[in-house]
Order: sequence, then structure tokens, then C-alpha cells
Amino acid sequence: MKKIVMRVSINCSKCKTQVLKAVTKLEGINSVAVDGEKGTVTVVGEADPVEVTRRLRKTGKVVEIVSVGPNKPQE
Repeated sequence: MKKIVMRVSINCSKCKTQVLKAVTKLEGINSVAVDGEKGTVTVVGEADPVEVTRRLRKTGKVVEIVSVGPNKPQE
């Protein structure tokens, strides 16, 4: 399982909803976390980072991949 962290321009609650809808439609995603204050979206699962980025850009947002790596279990 991978953990993908992306920087996305999130200005309001409507933007946050758009981002969540765009990402949750993809297959192979276990969890999605959106942090509006930091402007980040964290996706955990087997989804392709390029496909996630493409979906987010379709919403009209500026997207930048911060990191892609293995998901570390929370302790």
C-alpha cells in the first residue's frame, strides 16, 4: 500500500468537497484525508499517483505531488 501526499489549492469548504469527490471515485483507495489549512491531500491505497493527480486537475485545482512512499502504520 502506498501513501501519496499532494499539495492542492483549497480555499473553501466547496473546494474541499470537490477534491474529495474527485479522489474517492478512483478504485484502490483505502482512505483520503484533506487538510484545508496546510492545503494537502493524503491518499492511502493502491491507486496510481498520476491518475490521482489527473483527477484533481480536472477540478481546476493546481496540484503538486509532495511525496509517494510506503504507508507506515500508525502507532
